[in-house]
Amino acid sequence: MQLTTIDEHRRHVERLAEALRSSTGPVRLRKRTSNLFRPRQRANRVLLDGTTLNHVIAIDRVARTADVEGMTTYADLVDATLPLGLAPAVVPELKSITVGGATTGVGIESSAFRFGLVHETVDEFDVLVADGGVLRCSPTEHADLFFGFPNSYGSLGYATRLTVRLIPVTPYVHLRHERFSDSEQYFEAVAAECASPSCDYLDGVFFGTDDFVLTRATMLEQLPGGAAASNYTWMQQYWQSLRGRADDYLSTRHYLWRWDTDWFWCSRNVGAHLAPIRLLAGPRLLSSVTYQKIMRAGQRYPLKALQHLRPREESVIQDVDIPLAAAGSFLALLHAEVGITPVWICPFRVMSDRHPLYQLRTDTPYVNFGFWDTVRSREQDGHYNAIVEQLVARHGGKKSLYSRSTFDEQAFWANYDRRAYEALKRAYDPEDRFPGLYEKTVGLG
Repeated sequence: MQLTTIDEHRRHVERLAEALRSSTGPVRLRKRTSNLFRPRQRANRVLLDGTTLNHVIAIDRVARTADVEGMTTYADLVDATLPLGLAPAVVPELKSITVGGATTGVGIESSAFRFGLVHETVDEFDVLVADGGVLRCSPTEHADLFFGFPNSYGSLGYATRLTVRLIPVTPYVHLRHERFSDSEQYFEAVAAECASPSCDYLDGVFFGTDDFVLTRATMLEQLPGGAAASNYTWMQQYWQSLRGRADDYLSTRHYLWRWDTDWFWCSRNVGAHLAPIRLLAGPRLLSSVTYQKIMRAGQRYPLKALQHLRPREESVIQDVDIPLAAAGSFLALLHAEVGITPVWICPFRVMSDRHPLYQLRTDTPYVNFGFWDTVRSREQDGHYNAIVEQLVARHGGKKSLYSRSTFDEQAFWANYDRRAYEALKRAYDPEDRFPGLYEKTVGLG
């Protein structure tokens, strides 16, 4: 956990702002971590070093808010708040996700059916814009940028400080895993929880056409007599437990990071699901950070001599948001046409329809489907990702832009409000110092 004072924070920001003001031409922010999963190229842009903006500034226990710098990871923020009996209202599932990244992107987790997406739990933030100024953004100050910032992915500016809403939490969480064999009954249970919650956290997993798990998690002050808290940070795998036990108990810290140890189930892709590998790696190396480093090393230094020996595969790493009434149909077609399992299922509410770059309906719950794997393919590269985009459009949903997209410009701007974006770009980056949204999220910018 890294802490700083407000004066130190201002010095950090001024150094970054001065570097922007004293440079010319296109710029990009340098970061220590990235949760983007799409092809990029080394563009000829000035790199601004944002790595020092990674501290917790202050926690207000009365107001239940935390002020943090933009590159602060949720792991560091949780380390600062849990000793006070508090946690961010929505804690994205991977430790390396930053608060600024989850706000300018689209962050979610199992409390989102109560509180909305991550950006809906941020009360205000400061943004470094293209002329080197730092603007305070809230529903009443620079409101156009406050509401337009989510899903802008650094194309309008960089969050330097954010005020994050906190909620009270208890030391433990009781998990109830309910299994379903019928899609309709499963999503009816999801709808019932969204309408009248009986739990504090809600998510689930699709393992196959007749194999669903819905997990309701409830905060708990102390463990019941005779119960022990499980630990999925080493030899045991959380995702494997879902179908094996109806009840489970975790510390709140372990619950918040239950998916991080195995990057959901993507540890399988590097053999880290195997007992000998887990034994050797130990809890410290079993984390999403390790898997990302392995993945990025593979992208930079591919084993070209071996590539021709493997079947051709297409990487399909996607999170998509579908209105609840269409969730069952979408999932059935996704399984039939793409075939990836497991699939993460995370219901959420939409608190506001004022976010033009990721506008969703407020009259229905949504379901986030997360699926991350490769598909053997004889088709042109991008075939299965394009199918996902078509299914999302057909079911009235939205696709997150952290991963690969195949949209042409017309289809892209039909989903993400070109008019609103261009107005924001004219106001805050008229000289295009930051990459444009389409360039950055669909092209190689």
